Amino acid sequence: MEKLPKQDRLSGLRWHQLSEEAREQDKHPEALKFIEEAIVNYQQEKNYEGLSQALQSRFLIYKHLFLLTKDNVFAFMGQKDSQTSLWISQKYNLQKTIGSCYFRLGEAAMLFEKYKEAVEQYQKAINNFYGFKAEKGDYRYHLGEALYRSGEKKEGKEKMLQGLQEIQKNKKGVDPFLIHVWESGCHSRLAELIKDDEPEEAKKHLQQAEKIANSDEKLIIRRRQIKELAKNFKKNIH
Repeated sequence: MEKLPKQDRLSGLRWHQLSEEAREQDKHPEALKFIEEAIVNYQQEKNYEGLSQALQSRFLIYKHLFLLTKDNVFAFMGQKDSQTSLWISQKYNLQKTIGSCYFRLGEAAMLFEKYKEAVEQYQKAINNFYGFKAEKGDYRYHLGEALYRSGEKKEGKEKMLQGLQEIQKNKKGVDPFLIHVWESGCHSRLAELIKDDEPEEAKKHLQQAEKIANSDEKLIIRRRQIKELAKNFKKNIH
């Protein structure tokens, strides 16, 4: 485990950045320690926008821990962080973060396989969206996945492809790492969803996801996820 920086030298934002870096490296225990420091410092600074965002970041750590361990405790803790993040954003009228709060609530609903609820939350996220147009494509493909899993397969796939196009069309000026995360995520989700009904197209999406993930050394988590997905393909697609 890397040595923690001295607390009196760091702001809530810097602790938050350290947590994000650790999470991207798949170092979730370290990421949790850092985000706890960020939450405390943001509160002391009365930076409620930062606090709302930090709770969303902790949700993502819990989400990854849930996916790794299948322990529902992590899913419940993440859900509570998402709810608290929304409460803070609404109480302090933080328009920049309300959309992302609903997005995290959508992700939380997906963890519990409550797909119709996820559709509602993702739609609210899009309606309250604030940020890069490319990121809106990320929101849209997640909405598509929720629709697909709720039984609306045709509409769901269309939304996912629409979201992918939105990401690609608006990637100029956006951190390439984020674009790669969103693109590879959409391709891998499509591959997983359509592998039984459209195996050949699913293979193409998996290959594209692998290509994108392998092109960016920072996509550590995505490469692990795609490797796991590829194992399932070998079992089900010949």
